[in-house]
Amino acid sequence: MTATAVAPRTIDSDRYRAVMRHLPTGVAAVCSTEPVTGVQNGMIVGTFASLSMEPALVTFSVMHSSTSWPKISDAGTFSISLLAEDQQQICRALSAKGEDKLRSIGWSESDWGTPHLHGSLAWLDCRVEQQFTAGDHVVVIASVLEMTPGEGNPLIFHGGRFGGFSERAARPSF
Repeated sequence: MTATAVAPRTIDSDRYRAVMRHLPTGVAAVCSTEPVTGVQNGMIVGTFASLSMEPALVTFSVMHSSTSWPKISDAGTFSISLLAEDQQQICRALSAKGEDKLRSIGWSESDWGTPHLHGSLAWLDCRVEQQFTAGDHVVVIASVLEMTPGEGNPLIFHGGRFGGFSERAARPSF
């Protein structure tokens, strides 16, 4: 049986958003320090994921219109702080437009010179390996240079709202 070619349909963006909002996403902060000025930059991504174990690679995507990503990318290395369920204010602060977003956020400098946000569940220091265009986003693939685990429950974004994770969920048997 051969597949029949079907002309692509135009997808309504509002309907697409309504469908995709059913999938919960974790919330991660991507931060860097500009090498020349020492200014910290940060942004939030809801598309962060592990890509490969060997070598250790992660991925996320960023809107083409992001003004934060070019600064972070140009820094060479950056951190990813996996936000905890009580870090909604940090998410809002880093989602806002403007400069010096880390001003009111507690952080410490890693051995790689990147900001690790206090209270996060885990931290990864990364370096961009590849970037490519996909639709209205830039897909980033980064190598993991170092990582530090923490404890707690993740901040989750679902249906336009923030929430946490419940341990009462069934554990997989696989």
